[in-house]
Amino acid sequence: MDVEIEILGPMAVRCGGAVQHLQSAQARVAFARLVLAGPEGVTRDELADVIWPGDLPPTWASALRTLVSRLRAFVGPLREEPTNPLVKLGGRYVLTLGDGVRIDVQDAPRAVAAAQEALDAGDVVAAARLATRAADRLRFPFLSEYEGDWVAEQRRRLAEYLVTALEIAGRAALEAGDRGRAALLAEEAAARAPERESVHRCLMAVRGAMGNRGEALRVYQRLRRYLAEHLGVDPSPETEAAYLALLGPSSASSAPGGGATVRHRPVPFVGRRRERATLACAWDRAVRGRRQFVLITGESGIGKTRLLREAGAAMAAGGGLLLVGRCDEGSTVPYQPLVEALDSFVAASPDDPLDAVGPAARDALRLLLPSLGGPCPPGELPEQPALFAALTELLLAAASEPCAVLIDDAHWADPQTVALLRHLMRATADTRLCLVAAARNDLPTSARRAGLDEAMLPFEHAGDATEVALGGLDLAATRALVHKLAGGAGADAPAADPVRRVYARSGGNPFMLLELLRHRAGPGAVPPAVTRLVAAKQAAVGQDATRLLQVAAVTGSSVGFDTMAGAAGLDVLAALDALEALLRAGILAEVTAAVSQHPDRPANYEFRHDVVRQAVDEQLSDARRRHVTSWQRAAPGRGRDTGPRLSRAGAERL
Repeated sequence: MDVEIEILGPMAVRCGGAVQHLQSAQARVAFARLVLAGPEGVTRDELADVIWPGDLPPTWASALRTLVSRLRAFVGPLREEPTNPLVKLGGRYVLTLGDGVRIDVQDAPRAVAAAQEALDAGDVVAAARLATRAADRLRFPFLSEYEGDWVAEQRRRLAEYLVTALEIAGRAALEAGDRGRAALLAEEAAARAPERESVHRCLMAVRGAMGNRGEALRVYQRLRRYLAEHLGVDPSPETEAAYLALLGPSSASSAPGGGATVRHRPVPFVGRRRERATLACAWDRAVRGRRQFVLITGESGIGKTRLLREAGAAMAAGGGLLLVGRCDEGSTVPYQPLVEALDSFVAASPDDPLDAVGPAARDALRLLLPSLGGPCPPGELPEQPALFAALTELLLAAASEPCAVLIDDAHWADPQTVALLRHLMRATADTRLCLVAAARNDLPTSARRAGLDEAMLPFEHAGDATEVALGGLDLAATRALVHKLAGGAGADAPAADPVRRVYARSGGNPFMLLELLRHRAGPGAVPPAVTRLVAAKQAAVGQDATRLLQVAAVTGSSVGFDTMAGAAGLDVLAALDALEALLRAGILAEVTAAVSQHPDRPANYEFRHDVVRQAVDEQLSDARRRHVTSWQRAAPGRGRDTGPRLSRAGAERL
């Protein structure tokens, strides 16, 4: 006989196709107490305390006996055996139900646990189904008409299960690509449990995946404020790490060059010992009261953002206040990175941070910071000196404790933002502030990067600024990365070393390295993400530079300037301009004559990453390839020792 007991919502017992209800509130709470007690049962006094949570009535003993008799009559049909399931054993009331009886307040928590196991195993469909079913049941109230300590404790316990179910269902929806549903579930979970950090991390992830980084930051800010005001604590390291992760590229696009994102397991952080030490020293000097400026530079995909995040996590772990901002290409937000960083400080502060600044600064900040009602249209903002003074006052208030300001994609900073950074550095000399910015150095034009260099120069001379230039990972770090990604397997390099091969093809660039490791089309194929990146770089450097690249790709490992210019059909000056653009973009590198036995021998040029050469080569038409090889064969002075060699791919296509 199928029996279902529904404690949540309108209490009901479904037995043999019939539905029975308990009319008395006292009978309902007593029945719920007996059901949840299980085989241990409850004493007479414990049952009485639940039924009458205040003072016991004078006739409570006889009233309890009457109530138990009514319950015995109610539960009698729940078992096919002649004995009644509600008995008194050793002074305790025990309700013995069969194994096949389903009880919603027990089934729902079990479903939540099963949903978590399914999510951990990667079965998002099962996780969503189980968690959604549990949440739908747990949303019903538990004995809404009754009060008392035991009832309140059960409500608290079931509410926690509900929040967990919502969080699991939200994460499963996010994994499945249903971001709208994930947002609704995560919002409900955060509203029901404003103190639970994991649900806010889930909501931050959802908003970030939807491309709404500003809203994701505001989720963090609301959580930080709540924890400070109600619990007097800061967010956990896991939440701070999620906050730092918002520095990374938007989930709406992949790594450098754009394209669809693919979910991968978290990438371990390896190498960069020297760079981390430099950042740690700068932070130590800032903590001692001398503000610092660190500029992290490198080509696209080299790991600037990751180093920035790891440095920020270390600073936060050391008790520092972390403020985060980013520059977006073509942004219309005035002073975007500093506004983002200081707005998060204002939104997350339990006290009114404007109390620490003067009246003029308060007026300017209210027009500029989103959490205070801004930003207003740029034409309505105060003059630049007033804005600079207001932002400086607010930053000084934040830096009353050790403070780190992290700015990603600083190469997109407009001149006004660079001017503000220069002003802030001058005005905060004796504060516990460390400003760390990450910028690309492979853009076709160096105008904006030159602004950062100019801003940093006077402080670098004073020992308060330094540049951390990132190159590729070395072979040892590459091996460590592959070893960790493989879960510790394959520590010893085989005779045919695949790690050395992908290292050689990528030049140690982490983005290219990871794409080569993940790509399954074969060890010699070019991953689509790398193809997109190379196409974006070619579009940025222009047509003349692309022609030089095409010649170099067909030629092979290295090529001379005259060969590139001649086969590309460019005059000397145009070819020089194009070559310099390729060198600035980090696509080609000069093989200096210093390594030669003949110092006056002209330098050659080679691709910094062989996979980039291959990507360019694969996009060439046979007609262009024939033109390049024909020109090389016909050109005078191409001796065996000095002339370039065709790439293997180019030779195979002849």
